Amino acid sequence: MSTQQKFNQIWYHEAKIPLRYKLLEKIFAIVSRIRRKFYSIGVLKIHKIKCPVVIVGNISVGGVGKTPFVIWLVNQLKAKGYKVGVISRGYGGKREQEPMLVIPQTAAKASGDEALLIARHTDAPVFVGNNRIKAAKRLLKDYSVDIIVSDDGMQHYALGRDVEIALIDAKYGLGNQRLLPAGPLRELPTRLRSVDMVVYKGIKQQQYYFEYQPLLVYALGDTKNQKSIESFRNQHINAMAGIAHPDSFFSMLSALGLAVIKHPLNDHEQLTKQYFKFDNDYPIFITEKDAVKCQDMKLNNVWVVVLKLVVKQETKNEILEIIEEKLK
Repeated sequence: MSTQQKFNQIWYHEAKIPLRYKLLEKIFAIVSRIRRKFYSIGVLKIHKIKCPVVIVGNISVGGVGKTPFVIWLVNQLKAKGYKVGVISRGYGGKREQEPMLVIPQTAAKASGDEALLIARHTDAPVFVGNNRIKAAKRLLKDYSVDIIVSDDGMQHYALGRDVEIALIDAKYGLGNQRLLPAGPLRELPTRLRSVDMVVYKGIKQQQYYFEYQPLLVYALGDTKNQKSIESFRNQHINAMAGIAHPDSFFSMLSALGLAVIKHPLNDHEQLTKQYFKFDNDYPIFITEKDAVKCQDMKLNNVWVVVLKLVVKQETKNEILEIIEEKLK
């Protein structure tokens, strides 16, 4: 069992919390409270960017669909005529320069997988950097934009923001509602009272939400070689996922009638050809997030699952109304 899987057992499945985690949680809570207080009273500076900033984030660790949601949001704003730029930390990327512009041809090992996906699916300028303020300023220096969308960064209080959209996984919720490392939370649940909107990943009645619908699969390295997922129905497949909640990916494929052999990985895990060697010759299904990390590998019978983000009309209207109000 991986470290992430052990944490998930504690956070979401009521496994016993080690005493050291409870002690570390208390320290984390004190530091977090002091840090936010310092920003609120001006001891630590909040940098206001010269155009509206929308934060798409969460108060828990990973697995809430931030990147697909950012892609959807950017394309919705562009369709309404706004010029949109994106900033991201570029988690997992190792860069020689900071901040860095991400284009569709950028190597995932430099940009991080999530930022590269955004660049490929939005045709918007995307800058990554450990310092989001520098990334935002560089974006404004090099491009004329009406609005900046930040992929994650809700706890990056040094960056001023005009709108905060918090995402929550409808299935896992806030877990045991405890702070790191005893639970999955970066901030207390009361933090959600101060955001502009809470949106759930997955159906959540009486709430704003979005969900995923599988569209098709394409052969890794050949996007023109596409097949319907239904064409694999009643077949055994290897499903590999380096995301926060890989079981959600496996369950979706199983629900479509595929006989899934599960291969969970840690979120953002760096892949090599060794990962694709199994003791069978069944097709291998992977996520788009993992695909950008192995796009240059020559692999056969590896299929990338393409998902469509479906946002309830009421949710879409509310999101755009909140953001456009800030643009007036």
